[in-house]
Amino acid sequence: MQIRGIPRRRHTRPLGQSLVEFALILPVFLLIVSAAVDLGRLAYARVTIANVAREAAFQAASTPTSYLAGQPCPTVDPATGQVPGTNLVICRGVLESAGGALTVAPSDITVSCTPSCTKAYGNTVTVTATGRFHLITPVMAAFFGGQTITFSSSTTGQIEALPVSPTASPAPTGSPTPTPAPTATPTPTATPKVCSLPSAGFTFTSSPVSDQSPVTVTVHDTSTATAGCEIETWAWSWGDGVTTYGKTQSPHVYYNHDAHGSASNITYFLTLTVTNEAGSMPTSGAVSILVKP
Repeated sequence: MQIRGIPRRRHTRPLGQSLVEFALILPVFLLIVSAAVDLGRLAYARVTIANVAREAAFQAASTPTSYLAGQPCPTVDPATGQVPGTNLVICRGVLESAGGALTVAPSDITVSCTPSCTKAYGNTVTVTATGRFHLITPVMAAFFGGQTITFSSSTTGQIEALPVSPTASPAPTGSPTPTPAPTATPTPTATPKVCSLPSAGFTFTSSPVSDQSPVTVTVHDTSTATAGCEIETWAWSWGDGVTTYGKTQSPHVYYNHDAHGSASNITYFLTLTVTNEAGSMPTSGAVSILVKP
């Protein structure tokens, strides 16, 4: 005799129940995902504001007086086709924040010098940058006191100061040996050398003509100085955090490495400072180098 198994009934889950469960879980899941995204953006914004303060401090250490409080970056001069070399500190800070997770306005960057902004040993410059970060998750606002969070970062740097060659003291003149002559011959007095500040200048060429990254720039020094007061040092500030010394320079390469992933142009500012016995003199205006992505 053959015994057959007892058939089992299949219990199927109704489609309506699955939709209800999905509708209950979806908002919680989206809330967790958006909170995680906000926390990641929050960490990125903190790094960005620190980079803004550091980059602006690098520029202020080289050009501490190129700062106009609350003023935006200058635009291209139609007459010369170049960007004036003014307000470089704010320009560099705002450029670093471009495309980031927070907003930095020209009025959010402040500069202070101790004890002064002149280029001398011991003088320091402090740059403070403030940025505003906007949350995308309303629930996170309950933990941070609102949808907008303000970040602030400060960086202090030593103002660049080139050494000044000491002026040689005239050798003491010995007392003349008395002679029976009725009058002594006077010792001629050497005429002191008077030096004036040098005049800094240079020409440059860049390639390729399209300004597509990488851009190679070759410079040629045209600085002048008075006779007998020759130039002793040449300091080239390339605008990308690099400073080199010497009259003759190898070609310098600029890159457009946008860490924020946006396809935007970058403008670097190139300056030359020359020094002789009278002191140092920078170029009257920085040369702008445009680098396209």
